[in-house]
Amino acid sequence: MITVVALGCAAGQLTLAGAEAIDKADKVFVKTALTDTYDYFKNKGIDCVSLDFIYEQSKDFDELDNTIAQYILSQQGDVAYCVNGSGYEDRSVSLLQEKTDIKILPSASFALCGGKAGVANTLISAYELVALRGFNYDTRVALCVSDIDNAYIAAEVKLVLQNILGDEETAYFNGNKIFIYELDRQTAYDYATTLYIPPKNLVEKQRFNFADLYQIMRILRGDNGCQWDKAQTHQSIRQNAVEEAYELVEAINSDDVDNIIEESGDLFLQSIFHCVIAEDCGEFSLEDCLSGICRKLIDRHTHIFGDVVANTPEEALKAWDNAKAKEKHYVSASDKIDKIAGALPALMRAYKVQKAVGKVGFEFDDFEQVIGKIKEEIEEFCKAKTADELEDEGGDILIAAVNALRWKNVEPEIALSRAIDKFVKRFKYVDGKCNGDLQSKSPEELNALWEEAKVVAKD
Repeated sequence: MITVVALGCAAGQLTLAGAEAIDKADKVFVKTALTDTYDYFKNKGIDCVSLDFIYEQSKDFDELDNTIAQYILSQQGDVAYCVNGSGYEDRSVSLLQEKTDIKILPSASFALCGGKAGVANTLISAYELVALRGFNYDTRVALCVSDIDNAYIAAEVKLVLQNILGDEETAYFNGNKIFIYELDRQTAYDYATTLYIPPKNLVEKQRFNFADLYQIMRILRGDNGCQWDKAQTHQSIRQNAVEEAYELVEAINSDDVDNIIEESGDLFLQSIFHCVIAEDCGEFSLEDCLSGICRKLIDRHTHIFGDVVANTPEEALKAWDNAKAKEKHYVSASDKIDKIAGALPALMRAYKVQKAVGKVGFEFDDFEQVIGKIKEEIEEFCKAKTADELEDEGGDILIAAVNALRWKNVEPEIALSRAIDKFVKRFKYVDGKCNGDLQSKSPEELNALWEEAKVVAKD
């Protein structure tokens, strides 16, 4: 039988039940003898084995905890495995729980020792925090970071927290107030070192995360919130998502990093806005949306989370398409086409439809045939007489042109936007040369200015 005995985060916090379990055990193991919780064993003369030798042999905490768990599992008889903290926050204990039934005798948590009584805390190991990198906690709740046992890991924790909170945020290092940027400048670190970060006031914050955005939207839509935000519906703001998406694309095309940041945030806001509206109406929750997209990413990346092999981008895309077809119960290409949104811009919709039919072999044999189709449609357009015929044949020209772009892996919507920008730039050059009086110029003069613009007013 394995009994985990929690020693607390400081000397004198071992419980009576823990002391009794140590006395009765056939073998006693202590995860580390490098903290003052070990004084109990020295003062009592208890025969125990410190596992610090595994620390010295391990390259990181993952290897350490896995090796310790295997070592404890290999022991015979009644074993007392003694760890600092509450017992529940030690990863080696979690690994033992996955392998066998164990008994845990808890003590004081690092969250309590590092924080303030009566305040709810989020507790995470420094090594887990660094490994996660994108750790996104609710800053309305205090954060306790344990296991800051050396200056190197302190520096790594500092970098993560600076990204989340900023340089000038204050924290408590073993009870002493410091700035985040000072975390790796302290004089001593050990296994029991804990950093406590108090809850943050929303209005005073300089850095924000996902939880903050959601909280702000809940405030704006709340009883004392903004009258405009409270009045909005899915329908009233639906166009905003389209506009923000195009503004993000424009920022990307311009390679404007600052604008990409801003427009990505604006698009993010639209998603959160719809989720909060839906929650108010009892339709669905933010967690429904996040669960849906996470489940989709896992289920469709069968070459990452399953047994499908994909070694190239093309194979990965094929694996995604196959998983999607299975999930959506597609039987034919028509099923796929029916799922293409009719509200898409026409060029984008045409591109997606042609991709869908192309994947099932409904395709020209070569690019010469594709170009030939464009010429054929232009001839038919020129022969058209009525408005309906002109509209039909004009649409066929566009479809054929989109197909040519698809063959060359060019997104038609982006290509057309780029062509429009180029046209506008050249026209402005000509217009400027004419001082706004284009009508006074002959076709030959305008054509000469246009050719000049193609050289001067380049992309």
